[in-house]
Amino acid sequence: MAKAGKRRKSVEIYFVLYLVALVLLMPDRKDQLLDGSSISASQLRIELFPEKVRLESSIERDSLGPSTITSADTVNVVRYSPALSRLRVVATIEDVENGQTLTIDDATPESSRFASIRVVPERSLIRFSWSPLLASMSSKTFRVTLQATGVPLQEKDRLKSASGSTQFILTTIVNNQIPPQVIMVGGRTDTLLLQDTSKLQFTEQLSSEFWIEPARTTILSAAGKEWINRISIGGADPARDLQSLPTVRVVSGAPVDVVRYVEQRTLVVKGKAPVNGTSVIEVTATRTDGKQARQTFTVQTVVTATPRVPEIAYPGVEIIIDPLLPSVESARAYLRDGAREVVSASSTGSIRYRPSSSDTGKILMFERLIDGQVDFSSAIAVRSFPAPIVREIRRGSDANTKTVIVQFFSADRSVNRPILKVVGGNATGIRKLAGYLRAADTQKPTVSWIEVFEVVRKDQSKPFTFSVQAVDERGRASAVVAED
Repeated sequence: MAKAGKRRKSVEIYFVLYLVALVLLMPDRKDQLLDGSSISASQLRIELFPEKVRLESSIERDSLGPSTITSADTVNVVRYSPALSRLRVVATIEDVENGQTLTIDDATPESSRFASIRVVPERSLIRFSWSPLLASMSSKTFRVTLQATGVPLQEKDRLKSASGSTQFILTTIVNNQIPPQVIMVGGRTDTLLLQDTSKLQFTEQLSSEFWIEPARTTILSAAGKEWINRISIGGADPARDLQSLPTVRVVSGAPVDVVRYVEQRTLVVKGKAPVNGTSVIEVTATRTDGKQARQTFTVQTVVTATPRVPEIAYPGVEIIIDPLLPSVESARAYLRDGAREVVSASSTGSIRYRPSSSDTGKILMFERLIDGQVDFSSAIAVRSFPAPIVREIRRGSDANTKTVIVQFFSADRSVNRPILKVVGGNATGIRKLAGYLRAADTQKPTVSWIEVFEVVRKDQSKPFTFSVQAVDERGRASAVVAED
């Protein structure tokens, strides 16, 4: 009986294998190539082997704006196997901080402003090149997902299509500040085409390494401010190969309400920082074959204060801002003109900048960053000095004199001083009174001043009425003011 049982089990095993073989030979549903054409579930795999998993470039910026590339690693060679025809390559370049993407393909010219791809079929390689962003205000990390499709040259596989993908990282370091969004991909590549075919095939295809990796392991944020983290997923397409949307929960610290969704093969997790303290957040993803990947990251609340930033600035008048930087290494502040950083501070100290006349009409932006995220921002309008103002007309030392008080604007009280003109009426003999030049208010820095003039009655038999107007050295005139 025992021998008969063993024989029956052997027969059952062979019968199962026979059924599996039949299933593998059966036609399955069709998927889409990158060009939109359909492919069968028998599609082959392209193995992609990047020479580097990280390309790093460094930029030095000074307060005057010019940028210098101090080191540049701008070319990655990706070798592929097997030999292919009709090869098409597409790269998606994602800013891991904000999720913005740029897609290029092998038809993109090498003169592209940021990155390009060139296929060298005779050497079975793909050449990826990029240029660091000189206008970048802070360090940046980009994730490159390279996808390839083609037809194998081998005779036996010419009726089949092949597909594969891999990832590597681009990093631009500005002024030696390491970007907080550092992704360590190590030797991990995602070169499997994951398709919803028979259960046996699907299990076999999902036998690759499965991992998740947060873009930032520690997030520093002001209380109540929104933070965002992007979780890379390797060894699975989150749109098809996960049992459900990955779970996110707070395992320690203050509770945090989070929102999660999938975008560009990445899990996006966002929420608001707690009032104080540190929260540890755990992310768990489960693949359809039951394999799990789990990672944690922390959200730490940083206590901040609101800096005082002027709304208006004038040429020649120094802007002084205490950025009130919190005592964390990643905190910094700067003043920028468009994309150009004009002055910055990354430790204790003030932001100091004196606009020139060429800055007139510009909007300068003060920004404070914590952990690479803008925590506070305020616009400063650089304007030309206003026209003078006739503030008041008073009775003079006697009935035949009156004093006119004029406010004018300048970075220096000795510059742009006004004169007073009689526009009409019974007045003459205007003279500037010495000893009255002073600041118009207590505001610092001082940009407005007071000048006092005396007006004499022209005809004592007529009423002492007149109209006057002040004009500064730049030719800007006040409104005409009448004295009745």
